[in-house]
Amino acid sequence: MPTDNIKEIMDGDVFIQDKEGNIKKIAEITQFENGFAEKDDAVDAIRYYAESMQTETTFTMDKASARRLHKMVGLETITRKRFKKLLMGCGLQRNDAEIIAEAFHYNKIRYTPLAVQNVIETIIKEAEKEEEM
Repeated sequence: MPTDNIKEIMDGDVFIQDKEGNIKKIAEITQFENGFAEKDDAVDAIRYYAESMQTETTFTMDKASARRLHKMVGLETITRKRFKKLLMGCGLQRNDAEIIAEAFHYNKIRYTPLAVQNVIETIIKEAEKEEEM
């Protein structure tokens, strides 16, 4: 980033530089008291920019940044043991968690916190359907 533009940058602003070297402000992140709102705001900033793009763009990140982004949105790979423990923490029995983990392994689906959330939401929806009948 050129140093002559540094005075235009304020804390909480998100910028991107295109191939020609032009810097554009894509979002503004405000300060929050808890980490959850800040996480949501960063994801919203990335989503806002992605939706406003008219052409194909490639983002380059180092490994640490990519890992932080995956962790922030729930796509970080976790161990099978952690996956089962999260399922059991949501009320599933150990055998049921093992069956779900085996199904994920058999279908080559990564173990992620987001997958745990989807499994629990699916179970809740199915239980609600059975109660309605």
